[in-house]
Amino acid sequence: MPVLQKIYLILGEHDEGQLERLCQTLSILFSHVNLTSNLYLVTESLPEGMPQVERILKEVSAFLRANLFARLYVHFVHRAPHGTEEEMNFYYQYYYQNCKRATREFDQQGYMHQELPRLMSLPLIVPDSRVEPSSLMSLLGLLKSAFLLPSLYLDWNTFFLAANEDLLAKTEKVYYGDGNGGASPDVVCNLCREEIFHDTSAKLEPDPVSMNDSCPAVLIISAQDGSVYPCLDAFLNKESLADIYGNLDVDMLMARYDEYTDSQKGCLACRERVVESFSDLPLPKGAKYEVSDLLYHFGTLHQEAEDHLQAVKRYEKALSLSRVEEKGPVHFRLGLCYTKMGSYDHALESFNKAEPTYHDQSFFHFYTGLCCFEKGDYRAALEKFSKAADRKPEHDDLVRILIYQGTSYNTLAEYEEALVPLERAKKMAGHVKEIHNALGFSYYQLKDHDKAIENLGIAVTLDPHSAIDFASLGANYRENGDIKMAITMFEKALALDPTIASARENLEKLKE
Repeated sequence: MPVLQKIYLILGEHDEGQLERLCQTLSILFSHVNLTSNLYLVTESLPEGMPQVERILKEVSAFLRANLFARLYVHFVHRAPHGTEEEMNFYYQYYYQNCKRATREFDQQGYMHQELPRLMSLPLIVPDSRVEPSSLMSLLGLLKSAFLLPSLYLDWNTFFLAANEDLLAKTEKVYYGDGNGGASPDVVCNLCREEIFHDTSAKLEPDPVSMNDSCPAVLIISAQDGSVYPCLDAFLNKESLADIYGNLDVDMLMARYDEYTDSQKGCLACRERVVESFSDLPLPKGAKYEVSDLLYHFGTLHQEAEDHLQAVKRYEKALSLSRVEEKGPVHFRLGLCYTKMGSYDHALESFNKAEPTYHDQSFFHFYTGLCCFEKGDYRAALEKFSKAADRKPEHDDLVRILIYQGTSYNTLAEYEEALVPLERAKKMAGHVKEIHNALGFSYYQLKDHDKAIENLGIAVTLDPHSAIDFASLGANYRENGDIKMAITMFEKALALDPTIASARENLEKLKE
């Protein structure tokens, strides 16, 4: 059975019978938690939800008394009250002091054993746009002084509060939500997203492959209708596992939970959607850098899968959030994607921005040269390929650079110059079709038809289906006056590719 890291409970209207059934379910679900598990009691209003909160706390206390090595963190998630500082004090005394008294025995245990209490009460306040910062600060201060460590939930309506450093100093943590309503379902969704985000970020450094693992084990329970959801996606899609107010017992519920998680093909796509949802939020710098690192990682996954358009989207978003000193690798990866997409101007623009990071790397100059080559700027390409060759690339990389150099010279009609890199490449790599093909072209243009025939003959031996090389052999035999061999070569070329017009024209002339 899985260990539940989080249980999110959306409280509704008070119903004694349903509440009793809910508490019975929770009492068994608590056996599936560990020492770091969290219970979120989410209500629109703490005064309205307090009777249910108090009853659930009794169930939590009973579980902890019966299981001396258990611990549970209980979060009270509710809207921030409005009022003066005096009214905040009354709110704290009337509601939170009751909760504090209910957990006193566990506070005393923690004090006696000099460790954290086994039951931690953690308020999570959800303010709205009408909130008065001074009053909210007063409430947060009262909570913190009583070791009820408070957190804030901010969305688009309340992000302005993040600029208040005095207010943030009184909070243990700030949760950021994509939305502007603060309704319980929205809050739960964003709390789930934050948990998935932090879990995904934690997996990036030690083992990125583990991102394919399932998201943290959670249950989302709606006390309003009894529906139980096994993850954020199921909650959003209204795919309930069970109705806790029905006849289904908890063992069957957890069996269905196991079946559901086993049926999933991994949570990588879910993790990516969550990270994207954080990319547009006005997060602190540290969180933005985390988002940037994750977007870069997802970009590399799309790039490896040859989905360059999606990779570009991730890289561009990562650039808008990353540290200045970390932009170089993103620009370089972006340049590679644009190169594959045939957007060579955009690629060169990205490569230019990556140059301070990669100017000593052979592969960097090769790819910039490749872009110039594909654009038809062969002189600039030769300059880049020369820089790449000078930086001591690996053997196979150098051979590839030399082939491109020779091809560039051939295209510029500088055939003598083309022979230097191409012959060097042949000496290093042995028989490679592309090298012999390019040498055959160079020697043909220099009217050294014997050497052209020698190289092209090796090319067709390496690739007997290369129609263009047979056509080139035909042209060289024709220039050497060997009409019979020229006809044979042109016929072989046309048998492989009837569309080669030059071969057909030459063949007709020779036969005449």
